[in-house]
Amino acid sequence: MESALENTVGKLDIEVVRTEGHHGNPIMILETTLGEADGINGIFSKLRKEDIERLLGSLDSRIDDGCNFFIRIDKQAAYTGEIRLASNDDVISLRLKVSTFPARREIASSVVKGYLEKLLSGRE
Repeated sequence: MESALENTVGKLDIEVVRTEGHHGNPIMILETTLGEADGINGIFSKLRKEDIERLLGSLDSRIDDGCNFFIRIDKQAAYTGEIRLASNDDVISLRLKVSTFPARREIASSVVKGYLEKLLSGRE
């Protein structure tokens, strides 16, 4: 599991939290903090063009009132080094805090939209 996370975000300190699911199944949560823009750029540079377009199309549902941007990465693909958006429940969940002033959802959405559009234009 750690290799999938490292393939996604790079080598960082990882905290492991063990818990139990609703039916008693073991769940292991790996958490890390990515603080630098280079790390964020590293994740997005690995995404396919189709995934960036998918993020743009669903942006409103991915940003909350706390200016958090949520992405779900396919964990099995990440094991092999391919970083793509998930279409199943076996995921690496990313919560990216968008720093804006004032901290408003609309502003955060505009910032992320501009960032993703810039990424797309660089791939064409």
